Formats: sequence, structure tokens, C-alpha cells
Amino acid sequence: MKSSTLPLEDGARIAIVGGGPAGCFFAHFALKLAREKGLKLEVAIFDGKDFHRLGPPGCNMCAGVLAANFVQDMKEAGFHIHPEVVQRYIEGYCLETRAGNLYLHPPPGTSPICTVYRGSGPRGSVPQRNVSFDDFLLEHVRSEGATIVPRYVQDIILPQRPQEPARLITGPPEDARTYEAELIVGAFGLHTRLTQRMAQLDFGYRPPDAMPCVQAEVWLGAEHIQSAWGNYIYVYELKTPRVKFAAITPKRDFLTVTLIGPEVTAEDVDMLFNHPEVRRRLPRGWEMASGYCHCRPSVAASPCRRPFTDRLVIVGDASNSRLYKNGLESSYFTGKAAAESALNHGVSAKDFQKHYYPTCRSIARDAFYGRLLFLLHDYLFSGQRLTAAFLEAARAEGGSKGSQRIRELGWSMLTGDRPYGQILRHMLSPSPYLSLARAAWATSRKEEDRG
Repeated sequence: MKSSTLPLEDGARIAIVGGGPAGCFFAHFALKLAREKGLKLEVAIFDGKDFHRLGPPGCNMCAGVLAANFVQDMKEAGFHIHPEVVQRYIEGYCLETRAGNLYLHPPPGTSPICTVYRGSGPRGSVPQRNVSFDDFLLEHVRSEGATIVPRYVQDIILPQRPQEPARLITGPPEDARTYEAELIVGAFGLHTRLTQRMAQLDFGYRPPDAMPCVQAEVWLGAEHIQSAWGNYIYVYELKTPRVKFAAITPKRDFLTVTLIGPEVTAEDVDMLFNHPEVRRRLPRGWEMASGYCHCRPSVAASPCRRPFTDRLVIVGDASNSRLYKNGLESSYFTGKAAAESALNHGVSAKDFQKHYYPTCRSIARDAFYGRLLFLLHDYLFSGQRLTAAFLEAARAEGGSKGSQRIRELGWSMLTGDRPYGQILRHMLSPSPYLSLARAAWATSRKEEDRG
């Protein structure tokens, strides 16, 4: 194979824009490969956010659910999450519908699902130094040799000729500084100023479409959360045009509310807390406190286009992320793939096209299957009778193959523990549909008998 025209050589500088998971995973794998190759790299992570601050200013605004597969991938890569970082270990999910609820549990031997904070905790909580998942990742890569530069990046300037380095402009105009690097890694997230800046350049990048989201943190106290909510993530089928997905995730003293939808607003948080199944888990006479901690991030709703050019590669949410699920895991895979491409092959556009982009295309292809599954999901929960049949089939006693398959599919859709394409292939088996048909018939007979 012809060698790259832009290899990373001894002493090369890598500038990572963004200190979230995608940037940290890139740094981890780049430094690991450099040690194996005997290369000395200067890896600098630029991020002006202080993850020790409370509330949105110190947070990367995410529900903070670490999926089982992701926890296992991190462990195998050498990331051992400190116990202080974990807010709660999750036993399962509860699906709340108009026809009743369904508790789902992980397969035996599965790694635990963890809930974390991306910053030091919600506004109004007691500051705790070690609870930030993002700070944990930064400290990990710092210990491996990365330099953390607490400055915002104002602009990225690509070289006029591939042999020249790229440049960052950091800090405010009155204190602007330039940093040259043989490779710039864009880990700056969705719909930031830098994402739009990259789209304005002429190398073909187009950012993902985004779906609005509302995150809120609601204090209830550790004792009440444990007694009323336990170690379950609750997902609600609200059937409102503004909200496509609604979930409540227990932490230690707070509940994290996640709402995703085309026109979702903070008012929908109040709507969710007036849901009968939510109200019955709240203290008697409880009312939402004013000024609760909330933010309005976005989640990726489509793949990006061409997240690379000579001496620049984009990873994480601004590149390709799973549809509505496991954005942290996607950051892991894109960060790892980009680092392996750069260190093993080079930093030209051709290198990234050949060795990094296949990972992006794989995520994009899976999003296509995801859209089909979400259409099927919407149909399945569109009417109370069909929803009741689904719950009846999933709860069926005797452990029939069809009922077991329905529970497995429900678990995978809620947690994203399998690729969407794999979930769809499992749905081709006739056994779930036979169980669903039997349950629909039984449900119909019960309604007739009551009539």
C-alpha cells in the first residue's frame, strides 16, 4: 500500500478542540498508539469549560446514562470509572404506557448501566469535586500525557497547502493566541459556532441535523428517590406531537428528565410531572420548585457529510452519532477510529476517507434501520388496544420463545445495546408476531367479556 503523504512524525502536535468524551477518547487512543510506535506526540486539548462548576456552565448537557456495552468497552480500553463518579447503578427500565407498564431487565452477565453527571452536578446541589464524568476522562488522559489548555477556540484555520500545519485561534480578541498543529481534531459538539464555521469552509462538511431536547434536574432527595423510583429508568409514551421521547433517570438526590421532540419546551417538563404515573411517585403535595436546573441541548437526527479534510478530522456528535441513543458510545467509536486512522496511516483527506470514514458510514447505515424501527414503535403504541396486546405478550407466563423475544427487543430498543440493524433482523422471526397475535386476540376477548 502506498504510504500517506501526510504521516504523523516524531514530535508532531495534535490539537483537540473540545474536552468532552470524543476528544478524550481520541487522545487516549492516539497516545496509546504513539507509545507502541515509539513516537513522541504533543497532544493538547482545548476547552474553556470548567467541569467543576455547577449547572449548565460546567456541564456538557446530557442525560448521563452509560450503557452496559459502553462501560465494558471503556473497561477493556483501560478506563476504570471511579465509584464517586457513578450516581446510581441501574437494574432495569420501566416502560410506562396508557395501557399499563412493563419492567424490563438486562440479560444475565451484562455489565451494569451507570448514571453520571457530565459536570459537577445540578444548580443548587452541593459541589462535589469528583462526580464529573467529563472531568474524570480529562484527568485520565492528562495522566497519559495530554495537556489540558483551559481556553476556548475562536477559529480553526486550515492550511493553504497540505504540507503546512493547521492553526487554532484561541481566547478573546484582546488576548488571542495562535497554536499550530499537524492535526486538528474537532470534538466541539453539535450546532456550536465552530460546527457552523466548518460547514462554511469548502471541504464538503455538512453537520448532522439536530432534534431539540430539554434536560432538567429535579431534586427529591436520595431517600425518596430510592423508595419511590428505585434503580430504574422510566420511559413514558406520552403521545403528544411535541415530544417523541420522554424519560426520567434517577441519580442520587436528583431525577434527570430528558425530553426530545421537534417543538419540545421547558413547559413539557411540567406536563410530564403531571402525568398520573409520575405524580404517584412524588411526595404528597409536592410542587415543582421555581428556577430548577435545566438546559436545551440537541441530539443528532441524521449523519453528517465528509467530517474530514487534510489535517482535520471531526469526531463525536458533530460527526456521526447513533439515532437518539448512546451518543457517548458513538463518541468512543469515532474517537478511536479517527485516532487509529491518523496514527496508523496519516492525516490526509485520503487517509481519513479510507480508514476513518467506514466507521462513520456504519453508524449512518444503522440510523436508517433505526428510523424503520421507530416508525414501527410509533405504530405499535399508537392505540391502546395494540399497546395492551404488546404488554400482554411481553408479560406472558411460561417463558415462551415469542414472549422472551418481545422482552429482548423491548430491552434493546430502550437501551440501544445492539445495532438497530441487528434488532431489525431479530424481528424477522415469526415468534414475536405469533405471541402478539395471541395476546391481541386474548385482549379483544377480555374487552368483549367486560362489554
